[in-house]
This record gives sequence, structure tokens and C-alpha cells, in this order.
Amino acid sequence: LAPMCFALSIVLLFALQRFATGLILAPPTFGFVRGQRAATRLCSQSLPVVHVSCSRAAPTARCRSLMSGSHEQSRRLPLRRRQLGATADPVPVVSTPVEPEASREHKRSRPARSTPSHLEAGPIALSWAAGGLTLLLQHRFTDWTQASADAAYLSQRLQDVGVGPLPQPDLQVALLWAYLYAMSVGVSFAMPGIVPAAQSKADAEGASEPLKVPYRTTKRLMPQHALTAVDLSYIALNSLCLPGLFYHFVTLLRSWGLDFDAPACGIYPEKPLLLLTETLPELAMYLPLYFITYEFVYYWWHRRMHEVPVLYKWVHKHHHQQTYPDRAVIDTLNTGCVESQVGLYSQLALLWAFGKLGLGSLPASLWFFTLAGWMSVLEHDRFERALPFDVFSARDHHMHHAFVKCNYSPYGSLWDRAFGTFKPFQVRPKTGDGPNAGL
Repeated sequence: LAPMCFALSIVLLFALQRFATGLILAPPTFGFVRGQRAATRLCSQSLPVVHVSCSRAAPTARCRSLMSGSHEQSRRLPLRRRQLGATADPVPVVSTPVEPEASREHKRSRPARSTPSHLEAGPIALSWAAGGLTLLLQHRFTDWTQASADAAYLSQRLQDVGVGPLPQPDLQVALLWAYLYAMSVGVSFAMPGIVPAAQSKADAEGASEPLKVPYRTTKRLMPQHALTAVDLSYIALNSLCLPGLFYHFVTLLRSWGLDFDAPACGIYPEKPLLLLTETLPELAMYLPLYFITYEFVYYWWHRRMHEVPVLYKWVHKHHHQQTYPDRAVIDTLNTGCVESQVGLYSQLALLWAFGKLGLGSLPASLWFFTLAGWMSVLEHDRFERALPFDVFSARDHHMHHAFVKCNYSPYGSLWDRAFGTFKPFQVRPKTGDGPNAGL
């Protein structure tokens, strides 16, 4: 654990230094678009217009200011003239909307926001505190006696395949945590390459290519968010919390009968015929129950994070910096630690509650936890992946990042359709030809 903690401390200190010097933010990417929209709204208002005729021979100071573009409104002149249908005149006429004095005073007195609300000190400190608190609680509620026994079991298995034993128990526990980290984070990074993307229709030569989720508008208007020090600190904290989460999941399954010394770890029966007569019916009954219940819980948690301004600013807004998710694991982990840990541990809480109700199932819980992690990563990738009958589609979550207030369900669309928040995928405008048109 020492190298991971040292790396995390370096990242946090770097982020704190960047935050203190005011260099933590990447350059704004939507300033140009917002400026154009603001210019359109201002020029379309019915405000009194002052016409200033300028002589080319001896322009006045006012004319030179307007013609040189130093005046704030002179930059909107071409758009205003196009709206009015004006043509070139021998003598330039500059039209400047005149705002009421009260409006100008209000703008001068209102301080300009230079830092996005989710990157202020409060939300960042809350996220870091949530990540640190999760690590402390994981340490507090982990049975380290059992963890040492599991670490010794793992070391014995490694010795059986030719890797020398680790004599010190502390190193064995560190090896166990490194193994859990590799299984959770490492496999997640490999997941986009393991699960194939949807393919386009074969051309005349029989060749096809992976389909990408089209951009809602154009790539220029939906640029990739440049990672900052805050993003890296959130990714580091969320990834460091995964080994403890997975070990708590193993602990829960052990209370349901998981036994690493038993055949198939006690998850599946020994006889293949029993897989068809017992395991498959059990999966068919419990797996949909787990997913439907979890999606209902997360649907309302996710929806409230959008509808309650305080939750959106302090918890969820950071995740929506990326309007077109395309980095899979990076965009999945680039989430505020409060949101991430609540979402992950709510899965464990759900399975624990079903176990208390006598509805626990080893194979169904294993597949639920695994598929939930896979789909969380794949829906943040740029390639199209979907399950039959629209049970899961990466396009649905891309629509959520594009339109924000729709498609709140984490994987499917059942509860969005039930509560009227589902929005089918749309591309506007659709340009180009071929399977990846609109990219």
C-alpha cells in the first residue's frame, strides 16, 4: 500500500498547489459558442439603436472606436447587419444596441465568475473528504484476520504456479490488495478491448468497421474535456477505493456460502446437468430482480442530483464536464467521490438487504456485480455496444451526457420510460455518409 499512498499524496499535493496558484482549470472550451449565442440574443432584442455615420476622411474618436472593434458591441456588427439585410454602403454605418443604464450598472456591479461552481474549494474538499473517509471506513470495517488468511491462501496459490512465497504477512496482505486492484482497475481498462463493438454492414469487399456513437451535433461543439489535476485526484481516489470495495463484496459472498476450497468455489454445482436445471433458473429469477431494483434506486438518486441544485453543484456536476464520453475507464472514474462511492456501495447494500430477506444468490450476485461494472465502463466508451431488446445501449448514456436531464437509469431504460424521462438517441445535424456519419 505504501507506493499507492505515496502516489496519491503526490497527486493531491500537486492538485492543491495548482489550486492555490489559480492554474488548476483548463482553458474554457465553450466560450466561443456561448459568446455567439449571447450575441445572437442581444442583437435580436428590441433595443433602441444609435446610428453613427463615419467619414473616411476624418473619422471621429467614437467612429474609430467602433470601427476598430475596441467597443464591446462592435464585434456584433456583422451579425446585426446580416439580420437587417444591409448591403455595403459608401459611408459605413455602425449600429450599436443601447442598453438601459440600470442594466449596465447591474452588469458592472455583478462579479464575473472565473471558476466553474463544481471546481470551487468547497466541492473539491467534499470529494476529497469522501474519498479519504471511504478509505478509513474500509480499513475500520475490514476483518484483517480473515484478510491475512486470504493473503496466505493467495500466496500459496502463487507458489503452486512457480512464484516464490512471501514470508512476511504484511507483504502478503499488500499482495492481496494489489491483486484486487489489478482485477478491478486493470480488467476495467482491458474491458473495451475484450467486449467487441457493434460492426457496420459489410461493404462490397466484405469489410466492416466498428461503429462509433455519433456526436449529437458536431465534434467541434462537443470537444473532449482536457484532464486537470482535480480530475486526476478524483480518478486516483476512486480507483484506490476499489480494492476495499471488492474485498467487502467477497466478504458478503462468503457469508452466503462462498468457499475457495470447494469445487467451483461453491458458486456452481459440480454436475453440468445441474447448471441447466438449477443455476440457469436461479439466474433467470434473481438477476433481473437485482438489476431492476438497483436501477430504480439509482434512477431516483441520479435524478435528484440533477434536480436539486446543491446536489448537482457539490456532487454530480464534475462528471458532466465531458459531453461526449469516449475514454471508457477514465471518464467512468472521473466522478466526484461522493457520487462514486454512494453508487458502488449501494450495490453492496442492495445485495445485503436481499440476503437478509432470504433472496441471496451466489451466481446471480456475482454476475450482477460483474455486469454492472462492465456496463458502467462500456457506456462511457465511444464505440457502440448494446444488448438485445434495448436492455442496455451505450447510446442512451451518451444522450444523458449531451442533453443532461434525461436517461437517468444507469444501464437500461425501463424506469426512464416509466417516469417519462427517456429520450431516444438523436443526431443534429446529420452530415456525411457512411456508418459513422455525423462524427
